[in-house]
Amino acid sequence: MPYLRSDMTSQTGSAYKAALDAATAALAGSAGKRRNVNGDGRVNQLTSAVAISTAWQYVLDMWEAQAGAGVSGSFGQVADAAFPAQLAIGTAALSTSGATTVTLRTKIESRATADLLAPAFQYPVAAPAHPFAALSLVAYQDSGQPMSVTPVLRSADAPDDFAGMSHAISGPTQSLPSGVLTQLWWDGAAGAFQLDTLANVANGLCLEIDIAVPAGLGGRSLRIGDVQLEGGQVATYFGRANFADELLRCQRFYAKTFPLAVAPAQNAGTAGAWIAPQAVGAATPQQGNFWSFPTRMARAPVISFFNPAAANAQARNLDTASDCSGTAADIVGERGAAFGTTTPAGSTAGERLAVHMIADARL
Repeated sequence: MPYLRSDMTSQTGSAYKAALDAATAALAGSAGKRRNVNGDGRVNQLTSAVAISTAWQYVLDMWEAQAGAGVSGSFGQVADAAFPAQLAIGTAALSTSGATTVTLRTKIESRATADLLAPAFQYPVAAPAHPFAALSLVAYQDSGQPMSVTPVLRSADAPDDFAGMSHAISGPTQSLPSGVLTQLWWDGAAGAFQLDTLANVANGLCLEIDIAVPAGLGGRSLRIGDVQLEGGQVATYFGRANFADELLRCQRFYAKTFPLAVAPAQNAGTAGAWIAPQAVGAATPQQGNFWSFPTRMARAPVISFFNPAAANAQARNLDTASDCSGTAADIVGERGAAFGTTTPAGSTAGERLAVHMIADARL
């Protein structure tokens, strides 16, 4: 962050006091550290990169991407030893047929944004006149020319419902040079987001990073990392959490039975699958199967099923190598999901049923 040095041994009394007053004003209103989840992109339960398109789509946990027409490239988690986390969010294969914009965005639930508007207790001075949020991130591109980076903060029209985002404020556009890993800051009175100019902050926020890309690129890198939105006017270096803690934060929005390094798919094997005894005979409904989520989710999720040993969405009898004729969610809550199966013909009680699932509560 831009640091205003205060040193009473080398500054006049008035300059020293001015520096302290400026630092105090900037710090006033800070309310905790990073509000966004997976800002460094270390958690990637999707595993596989996603081809970018003109439609929003998730490329890894908590991050979506979209591009204008004429852009191609697979976006997701990219290994990069130059980034502090040793990886980044973006692509190593960006191609463009025309000048356009690539946008990465992450959403922040209302539970993490409402207090940003609250007056901070700042002893012995008064609370700041306005609430702010500051942003920092690391970025890299190798197009051979500078790119412009503009952050946009949008608010949900209804609590945690980002289908409508009618209000937005933008931060100043900054230049991202080519071939240099660059730390960018949006803080201070001129750079931070003044939140009382944005309606519906308490409903949740969507942070967009708009990057203007030139025409004629082929196989180029475009990456960001260590993205941190925090309360107050002072942007600080990224607050990296223990991986297990960050994974749990992500699993409040998206969880899977598959191993962490395995992309959700049909016929992907039984490792990590939900497995339980068949309690009834053949061709009979079995109710009350239950999957306990790794953590309490942000809301009741949508459940999807994946056969671990065949290309369909049914549970599998591992002992008869046959599929159930029905597999469907029943009662789903924040802590887990009950689901029913109709057992395969020719099966018997005591055999093993298996199925993979994902729980999707993404904003």
